[in-house]
Amino acid sequence: MASSASEKWAVVQYGHHGPATKVYRFQILLPNGTSTSLKLRDPGEEMPLSDFLHCIRKELGDASAYGGQRRGIEWDGDVYLEDLLDRKIDKKVQFSDFVTKGTNILRLQDGEEFVRTYENMWDLTPPTELLQELPAEYSTESALADLVDNSLQALWSNGSKEIKLIRITVDGEKIVVFDTGRGMDGSEDNSISKWGTMGSSNHRVFRKQGIGGKAPYLLPFFGMFGYGGTIASMHLGRTAVVSSKTKESRKVFTLHLSREALLEKSSSKLSWKTAGGVRDPSEEELALSPHRSFTQQF
Repeated sequence: MASSASEKWAVVQYGHHGPATKVYRFQILLPNGTSTSLKLRDPGEEMPLSDFLHCIRKELGDASAYGGQRRGIEWDGDVYLEDLLDRKIDKKVQFSDFVTKGTNILRLQDGEEFVRTYENMWDLTPPTELLQELPAEYSTESALADLVDNSLQALWSNGSKEIKLIRITVDGEKIVVFDTGRGMDGSEDNSISKWGTMGSSNHRVFRKQGIGGKAPYLLPFFGMFGYGGTIASMHLGRTAVVSSKTKESRKVFTLHLSREALLEKSSSKLSWKTAGGVRDPSEEELALSPHRSFTQQF
């Protein structure tokens, strides 16, 4: 039996029994604030929604896997799926609408209360050897430089007519870094999870040359270490929320970090999974970035 916390994909064979020619990977965001993964091999061109829901329920297994901490899903109610373009799927799943090279995110709705945050949505597990690499020289200034470096890298790809803005706000005990760069979403190549994964920085290959550097941190050493947003954010505070949107996506993707939660999963035998969500952009965010892409870290 697999649950939403399973580190392995559920593999469901549907239809054909020959060698798989197409594999579709889905992440299903559930209305009780959890998420689960699903893999379908060679499902054909379409599948009745009832059969697709059966595959999800098979992956979830017994509802008792939630330990009574989460509400049940009203499977007999008005259950349907939504994609990230808010398109409703209530009769058939058309697989031509989905990709085979990455993960397709779908939200399951059951007519009950809508949730914005989902457990274990993003996997931030770093290579094991990186867990022991953080040098003693890593300071508050280094962490802030890493966050600003993320924003600088994002701005470099902006067009000549697009606003290039980095805004840093210190409000009480909160630091907010906002940029109008290309943004991130839930796609395989541009996933917001890469923001929080150690070793994913574009400047990581220069980190040894950057260690010990003095301000101003000129290209390519601004971030100095390149350990990713998770390490930088957790060096500055106990919690962090990252919100990001690309020009192509209609939704803002969020990633929620908690130092305590990550420490509980710091064993190399466990994955660093963290909560996330999907929401609409705010009026302020769209006003700051007329070209409709941005990232905010706080």
